[in-house]
Amino acid sequence: MKLGLMAMAVVAVACADARPAVAQQTTHGCACLHNQTQAQISYRYKWGEGEWKTMQLKPGYKNWICWQYQNGQKSSPNLLFQLDVDMSKGSAWTTYTIARVQTVGASCDAVGAGGHYNVSYRPNTNNTFIQVTKRN
Repeated sequence: MKLGLMAMAVVAVACADARPAVAQQTTHGCACLHNQTQAQISYRYKWGEGEWKTMQLKPGYKNWICWQYQNGQKSSPNLLFQLDVDMSKGSAWTTYTIARVQTVGASCDAVGAGGHYNVSYRPNTNNTFIQVTKRN
């Protein structure tokens, strides 16, 4: 009998603390880049007609590109993304299509599977050129 009353008390406490799940509000459109090379890479991006922002990313690191939604909208301007694919002293800016996904914050941890991209060495180039590919 004691065991039955104790079990009912545990169930009552668990039910008293149960709250309905609340969906998190998406606040950003983001993509995440993962540098899988052994060198620092350079890339740049801009949103719509905005200014270019040039970035560097150390080997083994990841970084996000996010647009914060404004006024309840759930869309972002076009993202123009370019990677300096030449790993020598020169530069060769190449444009890639980078899709964004809706997220609950500006971080790679908030980006779903569809928004992650690898930067890696292009095959058969003796590590002199890099590329962007969708992460599996």
